[in-house]
Amino acid sequence: MPFFRQALSCLIFWMSALLAFPSTAADADASAAWQPFSHVSFRHHTEEALRFGTSLAQDRDGFLWLGTQTGLVRWDGFRVRRYVADPAREGSLPDGYIQSVHVDAGGRLWIGTSAGGLARYDAARDRFAVIPAGPGGLGHARVSSIVDDGAGGIWVGTGAGLGRVDAAGKVHAAASGAPQLAASVLAPDGVDVLLRDRQGGLWIGTREGLFYRSGDHDRLEVVHLGLPAPNEPSINALYQDSAGRVWIGTRTHGAFVIATRGAAPRPIVETGPQPALQGERVFAIVQKDDDVVWLGTESGGIVEVDVRQGTTRRLRYRGDVPDSLRSDEILAMLRERGGQIFVATGGTLSQHDPLPRGIVTVRTIGSITGLNIYHLLPRPDGKVWLSVPGGGESIVEPHTGALAEIRADADALPKGRVLAMANAPDGSVYIGTQQGLYRSDGTGRAVRHVEIAGRRPDASVWALAWRDGLLWLGGLDGAWAVRPSSAGPATVLRHEDEALGDRRVTALLPLADGSVWVGTRRGVVRLDRDGTTVERLPTDNADRTRAPNGFVSSLLVDRTGRLWVSSFGNGVAILDRTDAGGRRWFRRLTTADGLPDNSVNMLVQDRSGQIWLSTDLGLAGVHPDTLQVRRLGEADGAHVPSYWTSSGALGADGEVLFGGFTGLSVVFPDRLDTRRPLPPLAITQLMLGGRAVRALAPGASGREPAALTVTPADRERGFAVEFAALDYMPAEHRHYAYQLEGFDTGWIEADTTVRRASYNNLPPGNYRLRVRATGDGDDTVNLELPVRVLPAWHQLAWVRALGAIAVLAILAALMQARTSLLRRRQRELEAVVASRTAELRATQLKLETMAYNDALTDLPNRRRFNDELQRLAALGQRGGDPFALLLIDLDRFKHVNDTLGHDAGDALLVAAAERLRAAVRQTDCVARLGGDEFAVLLTPASDAIVGDVAQRIVDSMRAPIAFGAHDMRVSASVGAAVAWRDGVDTDALYKNADTALYCAKEAGRDTWCRFGADTAAA
Repeated sequence: MPFFRQALSCLIFWMSALLAFPSTAADADASAAWQPFSHVSFRHHTEEALRFGTSLAQDRDGFLWLGTQTGLVRWDGFRVRRYVADPAREGSLPDGYIQSVHVDAGGRLWIGTSAGGLARYDAARDRFAVIPAGPGGLGHARVSSIVDDGAGGIWVGTGAGLGRVDAAGKVHAAASGAPQLAASVLAPDGVDVLLRDRQGGLWIGTREGLFYRSGDHDRLEVVHLGLPAPNEPSINALYQDSAGRVWIGTRTHGAFVIATRGAAPRPIVETGPQPALQGERVFAIVQKDDDVVWLGTESGGIVEVDVRQGTTRRLRYRGDVPDSLRSDEILAMLRERGGQIFVATGGTLSQHDPLPRGIVTVRTIGSITGLNIYHLLPRPDGKVWLSVPGGGESIVEPHTGALAEIRADADALPKGRVLAMANAPDGSVYIGTQQGLYRSDGTGRAVRHVEIAGRRPDASVWALAWRDGLLWLGGLDGAWAVRPSSAGPATVLRHEDEALGDRRVTALLPLADGSVWVGTRRGVVRLDRDGTTVERLPTDNADRTRAPNGFVSSLLVDRTGRLWVSSFGNGVAILDRTDAGGRRWFRRLTTADGLPDNSVNMLVQDRSGQIWLSTDLGLAGVHPDTLQVRRLGEADGAHVPSYWTSSGALGADGEVLFGGFTGLSVVFPDRLDTRRPLPPLAITQLMLGGRAVRALAPGASGREPAALTVTPADRERGFAVEFAALDYMPAEHRHYAYQLEGFDTGWIEADTTVRRASYNNLPPGNYRLRVRATGDGDDTVNLELPVRVLPAWHQLAWVRALGAIAVLAILAALMQARTSLLRRRQRELEAVVASRTAELRATQLKLETMAYNDALTDLPNRRRFNDELQRLAALGQRGGDPFALLLIDLDRFKHVNDTLGHDAGDALLVAAAERLRAAVRQTDCVARLGGDEFAVLLTPASDAIVGDVAQRIVDSMRAPIAFGAHDMRVSASVGAAVAWRDGVDTDALYKNADTALYCAKEAGRDTWCRFGADTAAA
């Protein structure tokens, strides 16, 4: 019955909360899209000083203060400044174990310690004033909580109860009269947490329950949390959100909330499977959004409470998700003024940015870990089919979170990746895999293989597209136009292979006029609607008006009819016009125009005509009229680092979907406004003459800083100023520049990771150091520091005049002696120069050897290997001998290294290098690229030579290698790719060899694969 009453009370609370926030069905649908799958990303700060945080506060200037178990830390997002307890130093902290940190209404920083009482930070003198326990001081040395008292002073919760420090710094006992409290009412073992609400009421949390007093002269009341008497729970945390709700965290009974003033507390009942909140310890509480509150638990991570939706969800540590919580032990949380949420755990300080609404990141779907989205397809019913690891498909409903699966083998799909999908007019789905074409009904329950007359059943399908009743598909055997049949093989209506210039088709775009654009691994081709004409567009990577040469990853026609072509290594090409002579004129977008990377994976057009694209280094949007590029970064909510080819589409709600290496990015173009309030800009450290000057370092509260005076003694070493915009955003989010007026002629861009302006040996005079920080939205904050450089005695005018006369006299007297001395020194120097020249030549030869050879194996290193690869490629383009690239990985090397130690690993690498030298010809180049990765360049090369050398390498690695009393056994996996006389792209060759190496590993290791026939079925 008690549980039933609590559940009923919770239900009533949720219903009242929902009724208080009405919304339309359309708004609910729009906001709910992909939310069931959304991932909360954290950025982790792992500096040693930021570990084991116990409390957090932000001062008036914007600095964060973190109390830890080993001292107090001031942090600006980049630099850590640490304060520790040192009994031998006057003005230090009285105790290193910090339990509470508070910034009062006057801007003063108060620190409560575990055994040293209360301390106040004196910023002007950079020291602490201590209020200890004892006569005239606090009633107990443990200070667990600090809040304002509304009269310029503070309330202090100690191990003995409640105390007060007035605005003058005088300590009052709890029973000293109004506006104090009767100490006998409170628990004898002290006060653990305090909260002063916006109405001036004081909430007091103890280990024997919760107390409240509405005003200075009002009676103290017990707040019953609805548990059977006399079991009032121990209170750990108190928090009031922006709506006035008071949240209560307990030691063993989870959390409660008081929705309105005078209302009864209601328990927070966790929704979803295996609810555990009502038996957990809640350490910290913070408001994430208007109606979302986080409850930090002792060992269960964070419970996110959505008041509007009446739901909860858990945020936990996941070892396979790097941007999940780093620890499930939540010790303290804070939302700073710019909106960033900081979470202190036992191992790190984690940061979450709740402001971006425009991008949802999906890290997990069902039980799938290590999520990769190779391809995706939005369906007419609003569901989305996703190609996931294991060779199957996941069917998700973005609004409800419903999930279904099409499993490889069990549901007739083959093992291997799904590379392409297409919606058929009859509602079915055609699925292109690495082992053939398949068709599924709209539910995914009925899957069957589709045969095509004249095509191998297991031939891979890289691209699919429907148009006017025809299914177009592309693979390594060209482009096919077929008409599927419900019984028997599909009818082939057109097949193009050799005419394409490259049979490897990677993208297809059939148009309404019957023509088809085809992307291959060597460029762009147009198939005319007459069924016979094939137009191969001339390519030239150096000419930005020509189509790019290389792997075409996707094709798109925008609202104005222009063709957009994305490719690997060449960015985006836009077909601008076709002249009267039939020449196609392109415009090119690359990293020089703002793209994150020149390897572009997918192009998607949203409902407004904006073009969005995924690359190997992130996402970007392109305005179709101006071609202005907008990069999307972590500040926008983009947390997937890289993306898969052809994995992108427009969703049913207008969202843009991109499948990546570690998850799915869902971009809502109309929600991408990430304008933020201007952050404070602060000087975080000021060095003068090599020593820190703290008193002159101005904060960000608008104070005019005092002038920095540089004396003659400090002029040589000068001064250095470090600065930061205190918005705690990633370094790439904000750009810094500085200028010393009176010395610099223009603004100097500062490194975002250093943010330092340094000057020395300045001429005497008055200067002004100006610093500015600019965000992505062109918002700018400024800071100025006056600088005065005093002249040295020898820089005074009369001293300089006397010095000039003396110098002239001395010069006249010494001129003759100097001339004879110089002649004698010249002869000596000529002899020294000859000797040193010989030494330098020998040293240069030694340095060149060190720069181009691996120190362990004496093989060429990656730098020399790349030079040789570029040289062979250049020779190949001029008609030289064909060559081949072999990439070699040592199988089980990590096991040897981990079990026998690094000395054994080094011995193994040396032995492997010797075996590689013996396995190749004298004309071949063997290199160590790093770790256990080797490479071989074979020249001249043929299929027979490649096979012979690769097999010799594999065979040579099988023999055991002696190391002391142990026999080390490894094997080799080899991937080979051959560059022929018709030219070579080194990036593509390396990627092909890497693909072949992956094939060899998939085949069980201890073997080799050649790119082409060996990888076609992989």
